[in-house]
Amino acid sequence: MHRSNRGFTLIEIMIVIAIIGIVITIGYPSLTEYMKKGRRTEIAGLLSEQAQILERYYSKNNVYSNDTPGLSSGNDFYTISRAFTDQSFILTAVRRTGSSMATDKCGDFKITNTGARTVENTAAGVTAKDCWGR
Repeated sequence: MHRSNRGFTLIEIMIVIAIIGIVITIGYPSLTEYMKKGRRTEIAGLLSEQAQILERYYSKNNVYSNDTPGLSSGNDFYTISRAFTDQSFILTAVRRTGSSMATDKCGDFKITNTGARTVENTAAGVTAKDCWGR
C-alpha cells in the first residue's frame, strides 16, 4: 500500500500570502477613512450638542457663558475651545497633535450661535458640507 503525503507547495503558500497582501493593501485605506469619517461625525455631534447646551443656558439667563454646566473640552481626537461675548459664541474643535485625526482632510470644525458650521485648515477642495455631513 502506497501512502501519499501531500502538503502545500511553496508556490501555493506564496500565492496565498500575495492574495492576503493585496486584500490588506486595498482594504486598509478604506478602513482608516471609514474610522476618520466616524470620528468627524462624533465631533460634529458633540459641537452641535454643546451649542444646544449654550442656547438653553442663554434662553434662561440672556447671556452666553463659559460657566455653563455640561460643556465638554473635547475627546481623544479634538480639543474644543470656546470664545464668548454676552450675545454670541464660537466653538472650535481643533485636531489633537499626535492623534489619528491630526492630518485629517477636514481640518478643524467650528460652530457659532447663529448655527453657522464651518471648517478650517482643510485639504484643498474640501468643503464644510463634506465634513459636517450636511
